[in-house]
Amino acid sequence: MNLPRLPIEKFDENGLLQAFYVNRFSEHLKKHHSDINHPHKHDFYLTVFFEKGKGRHDIDFTSYPIQPNSIFFLQPEQIHHWEFEEEAEGWIFFHSEDFYKLYVTHFELFQWPFFQSRDSNPALIVNENTALILQQRFTEIFAEYKENTKHSFLKIASLSQLVYADLARIYSDQTSGSIQKNTLYQNHFHRFVKLLDEKYTYQKNASFYASELAMTTKHLHRICLSCTGKSTSQLIAERLVLEVKRKLVSESKSIQEIADELGFDNYPYFHLFFKKHAGETPKEFREKNT
Repeated sequence: MNLPRLPIEKFDENGLLQAFYVNRFSEHLKKHHSDINHPHKHDFYLTVFFEKGKGRHDIDFTSYPIQPNSIFFLQPEQIHHWEFEEEAEGWIFFHSEDFYKLYVTHFELFQWPFFQSRDSNPALIVNENTALILQQRFTEIFAEYKENTKHSFLKIASLSQLVYADLARIYSDQTSGSIQKNTLYQNHFHRFVKLLDEKYTYQKNASFYASELAMTTKHLHRICLSCTGKSTSQLIAERLVLEVKRKLVSESKSIQEIADELGFDNYPYFHLFFKKHAGETPKEFREKNT
């Protein structure tokens, strides 16, 4: 049982390996149905806009409804799968991080609220006016993609930035709640998330990350609360649980082997840890999701 990880090169249609792809959703589904019809993950950032359709979109073991004017944002390594009750249509585009860095020099991907962290809500609903604007933007992006002239990808990057900017405003309004974020905290939080992704199998204490980031544990806690509403320890635990879930459904290794890989020397503790945070045992989760 190995979950497919689809590289962006698999979708390269023009032979230029520009690490960008855009298409009508129905055409995308038709061309790549055999690859994307089952749970899978990517090595790129993806945005899909549904103009019509009804169904369910599962992202990292959480289900979201697919409906007209719904939008989804996916980050690399997220496991996802969709099922449709009614025929879906819309637009899809995705790109690598390198593509973004090549054409956008003044803004980091993590600064968009929907790509800030794994805790960012991946779903959004827009009104009809915004939907019309998005249809125009995607149509223009698609035309440039097909034309593929000398400066097409520079224009595509600019148009993609406009899509992100339009959606970021709405996203922030819909998800802000009582959590206030500032740029300095966001930058510190991004550094924490990157460090956590590198070290979570070896280091599970908040004090380690605070020390590595040259700040007090209390200050890191304050940053995490400001950006996500969650404590540092909670974010560390959630990162571990997410990786356990991904391995349980995508790898054929035993639960004991997975526990060992993720730095849990004490198997009974691993079992209790997972059940506490996931609400079920590793075995129950695997049986339900495979």
